[in-house]
Amino acid sequence: MEIGAALMALPLETPDRSAWPRLAERIAAAERARAPRRRWPFALAAAAVLALVALMPRWQAGTLPSPAPSSPVATAPASGVAGEDASLAELMSESARLEHLLAAMGGSDALSASATLVSLEFDDRLARLDTALADPSLDAEDRRLLWRHRVALLRDYAGLQGTAQWLAAEGRGGDGELVAVF
Repeated sequence: MEIGAALMALPLETPDRSAWPRLAERIAAAERARAPRRRWPFALAAAAVLALVALMPRWQAGTLPSPAPSSPVATAPASGVAGEDASLAELMSESARLEHLLAAMGGSDALSASATLVSLEFDDRLARLDTALADPSLDAEDRRLLWRHRVALLRDYAGLQGTAQWLAAEGRGGDGELVAVF
């Protein structure tokens, strides 16, 4: 007798009972035992970070309400030039804080193509603003306006990065298409 014919003559092996009902029962029990995932702590943390970033310039400038000093403090009247310098200094300070925040957030090593393009567009816009700010012939009002644009750009990008990290912490990839609006 040939081997092929001998193998064909063997009876088929059938299990005593089906394993599927027992497997389905285990899967259902595991799903019931798993606690529902709470997502509100991540949303609360993201809101707190954004509120902190929004209030930090005022806090650093001392415009937030604070307890009254125990002894009177003499103040000099502010001139228009000092106010303009303070405004520019506040913008520069906020820009530095936002850059530090973006550096602390760090970038993901593996970015989607659209996220990489948005990141490159951000870098390009920031480089153009920095080039314009380096012009020594720029007057004070234009300089302040460029610094405002720089801070707004950094805020937008920090918000985008914060949202991306929040979505990643939620387990959602945020694989939607990102666009840069001009």
